[in-house]
Amino acid sequence: MLDTLEAMAAGHRPGAERHALPENLADALDPRRVGMYGHSAGGTTAAEAMYEDHRIKAAVNLEGYLNHPGKPGRTGELFPVARHGVDRPLLLLGTDGFRDEDIDRSWSAVLAHPGGHTRRRQLDNATHWVFTDYAAMAPQLQAAGLMSADSRIKLVGAIDPARSVPAVRDHVLSFFARHLPPAGLPLS
Repeated sequence: MLDTLEAMAAGHRPGAERHALPENLADALDPRRVGMYGHSAGGTTAAEAMYEDHRIKAAVNLEGYLNHPGKPGRTGELFPVARHGVDRPLLLLGTDGFRDEDIDRSWSAVLAHPGGHTRRRQLDNATHWVFTDYAAMAPQLQAAGLMSADSRIKLVGAIDPARSVPAVRDHVLSFFARHLPPAGLPLS
């Protein structure tokens, strides 16, 4: 995908020979300012992709493991991003309701690397699925009598969506604004 975006930014039309591309698309693309984020396995992918591809300048991992699943009673092998760290900004955004030995170990491993490129932040009163549309949907389902309070808390936590949705959005947007500023401003 990054190869295609670079080609489009250079004015080429890969894969669109018979279709018109939006006018001025090449001017809107800046392959020097690529960020990636994802949740769960997508967060794992974002962190590992940034480690593997230096065109990705910053990444956000929303509660994705940085290790292979372990066999019962054994911890899984760390992914390269956790073993070696990164030389670009990485945000690990988690919740207080989704903590276990594997995520703590794999996140601690990447945080231990010198250089200070990785930061960890946490949403309180929240669980793993708060990073998805469930954050807004689960309270509505509970209010309609279609989900119990216990089920909602297990799914997204007790945090109100009026707080969680803007908090997630603000963490991700402020991180990318700081590390992938608009054209004309220097990259950090």
